[in-house]
Amino acid sequence: MLVGQTLHYFARHFHEPITISQVASHLGISEDCLDFWFDQTRGMTPAEALLHHRLNRLFHTITDQPRQSLRKAILSCGLGEGRGTIALFENTFGIEMPLFLLTCRRAADDRAFRRQNPSADHLVLPS
Repeated sequence: MLVGQTLHYFARHFHEPITISQVASHLGISEDCLDFWFDQTRGMTPAEALLHHRLNRLFHTITDQPRQSLRKAILSCGLGEGRGTIALFENTFGIEMPLFLLTCRRAADDRAFRRQNPSADHLVLPS
């Protein structure tokens, strides 16, 4: 239950600066207690869980809005600027950021084309 409440807190506040002591205080428990429950149920610390949540939000933000600046996307997810965030993203998801951005942008272009050209004959490339 505490872990679930913490994850819910992360979901509501991920874009803000968050400290684990702030979360523990919000839940009315100690940091040690929160650390214990995360270790027991998820095998990670609350700080690691927050980082994973933010990286997942970044993944979805880029997927949903691939044309926004990478800097804006990173900051909107509560992550810090710099190569460290990009390296964490690449290590977590196993894809290089430039390739991921390109793929998301092409997919968005394909979806836009499909909406503008719903006819099946637009799907066939001329020979």
